[in-house]
Amino acid sequence: MLDVREIVTSYGMIRALKGVSLTAAPGEITCILGPNGAGKTTLLYTIAGILRPRSGSITFEGRELAGLSADRVVARGISLVPENRLVFPHMTVRENLIAGAYGRLPRGRREVDADLESMLTRFPILGQRAQQPAGTLSGGEQQMLAVARALMARPRLLMMDEPSLGLAPMIVEQIFEIVERLNREGITVLLVEQNARLALGIAHRAYLLEQGRIALSGTAAEVGANDAVSRVYLGITGR
Repeated sequence: MLDVREIVTSYGMIRALKGVSLTAAPGEITCILGPNGAGKTTLLYTIAGILRPRSGSITFEGRELAGLSADRVVARGISLVPENRLVFPHMTVRENLIAGAYGRLPRGRREVDADLESMLTRFPILGQRAQQPAGTLSGGEQQMLAVARALMARPRLLMMDEPSLGLAPMIVEQIFEIVERLNREGITVLLVEQNARLALGIAHRAYLLEQGRIALSGTAAEVGANDAVSRVYLGITGR
């Protein structure tokens, strides 16, 4: 479904991604692990069209994405749930959700309204807070809103950047249950996550990104069984 080949992305003279290649198969959850500064967010931003790669190829369902603007990437079927949620704090929950479907509005307001009501039903807390400014929601509620806003674009691939960041353990479990449910419903997921134990527990395939390069890849079970991953990311010693 998604095929990233030899992507190089730079910030000025600094290369953040140094020839990264990975694939995300349809119907699967693919997780990307790695320390802070490894290039994980840069990779998602490059796929999403927020950053432009200096070289390399990004194909989605056989069509090239590299160099497309972010709105065109969304139109192709990819949505991003960014790190730290980044909801529009002064807009209501309902307005945030409608913003997620901005590319669809000219073609079908009736469908957008139907999807809006569906999201408010799927996430009952959002339905209760529909007229409330998004900035007044709790961290967990904002994360749910960010996911629902991304779903309003009707993506076939959902990219999520650190969805557990700053959330209480109980809320993190709820978010991961939502990710699994979405995947069972047919949405392919590309997940960047610091909580390696939880990520590997729901993923089908995993990549370890270090210093802008893929250091390890395989099934989630294979990556989780790697001694370095077990020691550094899972806290398992004595293997």
